[in-house]
Amino acid sequence: MKSLVKRAQGGDADAFVQLIEENRQSLYKVAVCYAKNPEDAADIIQDTILTAFEKIGDLRQPKYFRTWLIRMLINKAKDFLEKRSWEVAFGEIPDREHSDGVLEHMMYEELIQAVDEQYRDILVLHYVEGFPTKEIGELLDMKDATVRTRLRRGREDLRRAYEREPGKRESRMDWKQRNDRMLPERTGENYAR
Repeated sequence: MKSLVKRAQGGDADAFVQLIEENRQSLYKVAVCYAKNPEDAADIIQDTILTAFEKIGDLRQPKYFRTWLIRMLINKAKDFLEKRSWEVAFGEIPDREHSDGVLEHMMYEELIQAVDEQYRDILVLHYVEGFPTKEIGELLDMKDATVRTRLRRGREDLRRAYEREPGKRESRMDWKQRNDRMLPERTGENYAR
C-alpha cells in the first residue's frame, strides 16, 4: 500500500483509485454508522474521496493512509450531519421486497443505530475495520483507556439492543434514564436500614 500512496502523492490518479477501491468497504461501513440512510452515506464518502484526492500530498507517512482516510471520513460525517440537523425527518422509506443480504444489512444498521453515538464509531472501527484500540484513540483524539471503556460499554449497548424485540430498540442513555426513574430516591433513611 505504501508504494500506491507514494504514486498517488506523485499525481498518479490510477494509484489513488486503487487505494480507494481497497478501502471502499471500510468507508461505507463507517459512513453508515453516522448516516441514517445509504444516500447520505454515499454523499459523505464522495466528499471524503474528493478531499482526500486534493490533500493526499499533505499525508506525511504513507503507512497511515487508511487511518488518515477514515479520520477524514469521520470529520466529514460529523460536518454533514451537523449541517443536516435542521432538516425534519419525514418518516421511513416504504417497505419493499428484500433479499436475505439486504435484510441482514438492515438489521446491522438498526442494531448499530441503537447504540449510543459515543460508542458507535469505536465499535465499527474496532470490530468491523479491525483497528486496534491504540490507533482508534489516535483517530478520535482520546486516551487508549477511554477507547477500551467505550468499547466495553458499546458492546453492552449492542447486546441489549440485540436482545430487545425488533422495533423497540433503545440506546444506553434511554435505558439508563428509564431505569434511573424506577430506582427509589437515595436518602439518608434508605441507607439507615
